[in-house]
Amino acid sequence: MEAAVDGRAQILLLLLLLQAGTLKAEVLRDFEQCSWFFQGNTPPQGFQAPNQVYICQTFENRHHFATLYSTELRSPVYSAYRYPCTLGQQQGRRPTPWFYEPQIEDSANIKEMTSCKLDFSELQAVDVDYHGTGYERGHLYPFILNRKESATSTCTLTNAVPEKHGANVRWYKEVEALTQKLAQTCHKSGRSVYFVTGASNPLAEKMKNRVSVPGTVWTALCCTFPQDQNNDPCLNDDVESEGEDIATYDKEFSTAFLKQMVPEAKAEHLTVRELEDRLGGGRIFASCGGTSQDDEAETFKEVDELVQKLAISVDEQDIVEENSPPTPAEQNPAVDGEDLATEQADTPPEPASEEVDEGVCQSTITSALAPLGRIITLVTNGVSALGRLIGTVVNLVRILAVTILRVPTGIIHDCAMCLAIMVKYLIVTVVTVPQDLLGIMGSIISDTFGAISWSARLIQSIVRIL
Repeated sequence: MEAAVDGRAQILLLLLLLQAGTLKAEVLRDFEQCSWFFQGNTPPQGFQAPNQVYICQTFENRHHFATLYSTELRSPVYSAYRYPCTLGQQQGRRPTPWFYEPQIEDSANIKEMTSCKLDFSELQAVDVDYHGTGYERGHLYPFILNRKESATSTCTLTNAVPEKHGANVRWYKEVEALTQKLAQTCHKSGRSVYFVTGASNPLAEKMKNRVSVPGTVWTALCCTFPQDQNNDPCLNDDVESEGEDIATYDKEFSTAFLKQMVPEAKAEHLTVRELEDRLGGGRIFASCGGTSQDDEAETFKEVDELVQKLAISVDEQDIVEENSPPTPAEQNPAVDGEDLATEQADTPPEPASEEVDEGVCQSTITSALAPLGRIITLVTNGVSALGRLIGTVVNLVRILAVTILRVPTGIIHDCAMCLAIMVKYLIVTVVTVPQDLLGIMGSIISDTFGAISWSARLIQSIVRIL
């Protein structure tokens, strides 16, 4: 009897464990709820990772992109996203700390990214993993590509891999800025862009002996028409038209880039098929122009020419931006805190324009104080001149007193000498002292007007900052 009871208890326990596993699998089973981020609604094939989970990245109750994540590596395998695809109403921001995924910790948790205040997680990277390591949080889906809440949603640790600063900067300049131009070109031609950006070849070194560091980062894009243009969340009222300076290329196309994540390595421009071979033979897109053997050579040649032109455009833009006042962080990727600067994790960057205004303000204050210093110096000189004048008067009084006292004694030659001295002091007093005082007063008046002028500029700077 006891054996039968024990057997039923074991079976019941097994069923409960299976049910718990099934519940977790249902939450992180596939990308069905956000399939529109994949070309042809089909995720990449052949990209397996140890202990992988599927994340429809959710922020403010909206799916913004999709990520395949490895809980063993504590690192994303890839993120899939679109352009244009701006969702939400709030302005884009870089949160501090970054977000993490509570649903990875427990399937019963909220299914939306949340501010990461954990000191440790067994299954994913947390903000403190990056502190003091020399690594930056490198976006897979870049902050700069879309706007509003879609931009904010990219700042989740499940969308970031550890990157050294130099490699991160070069990836931005040689790939992210360039593919943004390609995406704008595609959109201006009436199509949409499907991106898949991933990390591969993990190094033996791990960040804090926990988080995998990739040896390679790659991205592939497909410019094509969306499958369902009438029910596509990305094709909404927030879609903006491209500027007149954006080139056009009225064909479907695909292309890819790959970079070894060391600062000195230059990004490679590849066909998507070449990238797939380098990554081990998976398939990134279901079907796209330039991904088949028949048309890839011709398409790649045309796209490579377009890439070269856009690369020149990006370089020229960098030169202009280096000589122009910076723009707020949402528009200027170079202000992307930790994207392009070590340890951005702890403090969100303020708009660079305010930093410039602060510098202008400091310069204005310094310039305003300069004439005040000169006024103080002139006042000091004036006091000194008055002191000399008083000394002269005292000497005259002394000489007169001596003369008056000595005349009755009959020492006439001493009186003559005294008179000569008196004349000398009178000449000095009349000629030199008034000139000094007049010069000092003129300088004081001039510098007073200068101080008033600088004070007005200082007030204008403060009003402009406020």
